[in-house]
Amino acid sequence: MSRSLFLVGFLAACDMGAGSEDVVYTELGEFETDADGLVSVPWEAPEGVVSTEVFCGPYGYDTLATADFVNDTSGAAVYDDEAPSTGGLRAGVLDDMLPVLVPVSPDLPAAAGEWTLGLWVAAAALPTTVSCGMVNRVGDVAASNTVDVNVVFVGVDGISEGMNANSGGGDANVQAVITALGELWGDLGLALGEVRYSDFDGDVGTYTTVDGYEEFGDLLRTTADDVELTFYFVQDIDLGDGASVLGLSGGPPGVAGHGGTSKSGVVVNVANIVADPDQVALIMAHEGGHFLGLFHPTEKDLSGEDPLGDTPVCSDGDGDGALTSAECEGSGAENVMWPTAQVGTATGFSADQGWVVARNPVVRPE
Repeated sequence: MSRSLFLVGFLAACDMGAGSEDVVYTELGEFETDADGLVSVPWEAPEGVVSTEVFCGPYGYDTLATADFVNDTSGAAVYDDEAPSTGGLRAGVLDDMLPVLVPVSPDLPAAAGEWTLGLWVAAAALPTTVSCGMVNRVGDVAASNTVDVNVVFVGVDGISEGMNANSGGGDANVQAVITALGELWGDLGLALGEVRYSDFDGDVGTYTTVDGYEEFGDLLRTTADDVELTFYFVQDIDLGDGASVLGLSGGPPGVAGHGGTSKSGVVVNVANIVADPDQVALIMAHEGGHFLGLFHPTEKDLSGEDPLGDTPVCSDGDGDGALTSAECEGSGAENVMWPTAQVGTATGFSADQGWVVARNPVVRPE
């Protein structure tokens, strides 16, 4: 298939605000696919780059889109959809918007120069156009790092008495969660910086219970343009099968350091915050890890693995096509990024996971 490039837009760089001079968002403009739904999207990583991310969309929740290929600054393919487990990069099929972050593995560090994303969009009518942007972080990397967190309360006052922006700093249950989150992330060499609390200023009635992926994406589009990680606290998440979901991330990876997209934050079900704050903290650590570029060590349905060399791969010992925490004891279940991470079992991260997180655009050296 041909991979033609049609650039319709323009470049516009945006400062992220105070303390964010090392993180720059640039609007790349609109790109038109060819008749097969393919388009090549080049993006430029500057000198001194620590991490670089490109993202394209929205293209709608009923449209399939995926990364067909990613080429590095030499033109070499570091990701190929036909061999997705090689090259040190992982990208997948994501609804509404596709982000690609480098690095998500020490095997493929960021480098200055022009990278290229080959995006395939299966729109009903082709050719079609997508809007793309990029975020670049430059500067230093340290062993100990900090991330600022914004907790947004979305109609959860009744779960823990007075749980809102005014009382969040003093609410015992909220503080138990924040403390436990900091302890879990400490194993990544990641400390919590500024933790601020805010009340959702949109349609609370709609988002108190998040119904489906489209509503989830719409909520994340309200995220501000700040270099921080935003967690939305809601009463429930229902993706359509009637079962409550404990948390949902805009990643992996999330769109870091740029708000207004369906991948700009994390939504957390805090219905159990009084009875089990440690569970809520584990969900925040896990889903926040996805946002920061971490994948499951092994997918529960055996569909893939993360691109890291020091996270164990679990095999399907009983041959039923699905992995359990018990089945993978000693082979990944102890990692916080295990797909069904459990309080008391999943307690740590790997050195490679810490390496990846230290380079994310929303993370800064202590």
